[in-house]
Amino acid sequence: MVVREGHRGAGAVVAGVTGAEQCSARRLIAESYDLAASRFAGVADRHVYRLLAAPLAEAVAQAAEESNAPVLDVAAGSGAVGRHLARAVAVDVSLEQLRRNKDAWLRVRADGERLPFRADCFAVAVCGFGINHVADPGRLLREMGRVAPVVGVSTWQRPERPYPPKQAVFDCLARRAGGPRSAVGELLDGYSDAVGSVDAVAELLRGAELAGQVDLVEVEVPWPGVDAYLDYRLSMPTSAPGVDDADLRAELREVLGKLPLAALTWHAGVVVGLGRRKR
Repeated sequence: MVVREGHRGAGAVVAGVTGAEQCSARRLIAESYDLAASRFAGVADRHVYRLLAAPLAEAVAQAAEESNAPVLDVAAGSGAVGRHLARAVAVDVSLEQLRRNKDAWLRVRADGERLPFRADCFAVAVCGFGINHVADPGRLLREMGRVAPVVGVSTWQRPERPYPPKQAVFDCLARRAGGPRSAVGELLDGYSDAVGSVDAVAELLRGAELAGQVDLVEVEVPWPGVDAYLDYRLSMPTSAPGVDDADLRAELREVLGKLPLAALTWHAGVVVGLGRRKR
């Protein structure tokens, strides 16, 4: 599967892939996040995504507070972004993720590229790390811009900044499983590469006819401890499956225990875009 830069502001699109194949990819992603929902909410959200969500929530806070309309949280998952905002309507294709989104004002199972809402019924539409989960993020942003005059998105910076604990886990998974990533992980890596820069997100906003600003923000994620980090990293649906056992964890505890303290704090690069509909 080849991922290339799109044109007409479309962002990442999958070259030579039919609509049916894109639907199949969406189902694969949704099913993977369904299966990982309990672990994701209990570990990844708690230790990582609640922190990574803060810059996006801060970027849209003023626009959200100035209106009486609710906020739409697209690809909401278990609520990392939405819990920072009042009256958040959570939308996701993963039913199990939505079931663990306890802070949402309303939860709706729906595809972000085909939102079941009328135009202009939200003050703001946000999408935290969702543009790197779809083959055509431009379509996603246009749909968000249809239902809200203000749109905020975030994604990973690519290439990623080196992070020794993640690399240690990936090196071990590569030896044991032949590669560190699941099929979903490899798919999302391609999507992420295509949108993971200030320029790429700015192009997406322009293509959706949104005038805005894009910033690269450094988010400091404190070291949660060896066991919590392994729970997070190995439970993600993007990691190689079927190799999480006592021997693997013992090996990784030893490797991670040898890393210097200075290498354990994660300084994550997050690209945050805020766009307003052009008049």
